[in-house]
Amino acid sequence: IDGACKPSAILASNTSTLSIDGIAEAVADPSRVVGMHFFSPANVMRLLENVRGARTGAVAVATAMAMGKKLKKTTVLAGDDFGFIGNRMLEPYGRECLAMLRHAEMAPKDVDAVLTKFGMAMGFFAMCDLAGNDIGYAVRT
Repeated sequence: IDGACKPSAILASNTSTLSIDGIAEAVADPSRVVGMHFFSPANVMRLLENVRGARTGAVAVATAMAMGKKLKKTTVLAGDDFGFIGNRMLEPYGRECLAMLRHAEMAPKDVDAVLTKFGMAMGFFAMCDLAGNDIGYAVRT
């Protein structure tokens, strides 16, 4: 990466599960590496989870936060922990949505309808369909 980028380039990853610190190990200046996790689908979801690694610099963080603001995203700053913030909350949320299928005998479209009526941008199952169920499976295996 160092040979392909200017030394001043901010290196941002859209990862939702890879360690920002691990990515930063591959470059000479880890202060330039930051996570910018756009929630999927990015055209619907307003949240942008910026991720600061242990050696991410203030310039990289400020640049990521400013980019989120320019894109009219709701930005939060997370630490480099597994799943960051959003995916750590997604696991119990998804578990309960799946429980509604089993215990309340609801169809996925019915669970999603309740969630959107509640104010969510989209339901859990619609989000999984658009993001790709294979992504969630790959993260867990």
